[in-house]
Amino acid sequence: MDQLSNIILTIMFSAIAIWLFYGYSKTRNLIFKDKLWSLTRIFFLIAGVFCILSALVYTSALDWIRLAAMLLCVVAFFLVRDGIGEEGFAVMGRFYPFENVRAYDYGDYKKDQFKVFFIPEGDDTPVSLALQNSQKDEIIAFLKSKIGKKYTRMKKG
Repeated sequence: MDQLSNIILTIMFSAIAIWLFYGYSKTRNLIFKDKLWSLTRIFFLIAGVFCILSALVYTSALDWIRLAAMLLCVVAFFLVRDGIGEEGFAVMGRFYPFENVRAYDYGDYKKDQFKVFFIPEGDDTPVSLALQNSQKDEIIAFLKSKIGKKYTRMKKG
């Protein structure tokens, strides 16, 4: 691989990994977490396997550094989880405090999927979390105790 593209990819994947690790540091104390295996996580796992396999054909030090940055990015992605914590909820490493939630709703979707929707202050777009169906009753009771007054039935399209 060309040296310039190696440098650009190394910087890009390192920046993404740092951003994801920062998100993980803010959201690591979640009580209710999303499902571990989703389609996106499976694709990242496949990307990590291909990254490891591609290490067999590279020889320059810059190639190894780029591959390390790519693997670090994949590991960081697996560490970042969506979920609900004691003081708020997290989506892709971004933490939203409960006091900034304008409204929320929940419901069952498809066969084995439980979703919670939040509308943060200053935003009209709902943020959704796909959580474990087995914890549905606990999650609903937790949300009612934390932000029960903000419960609003939302129109889902």
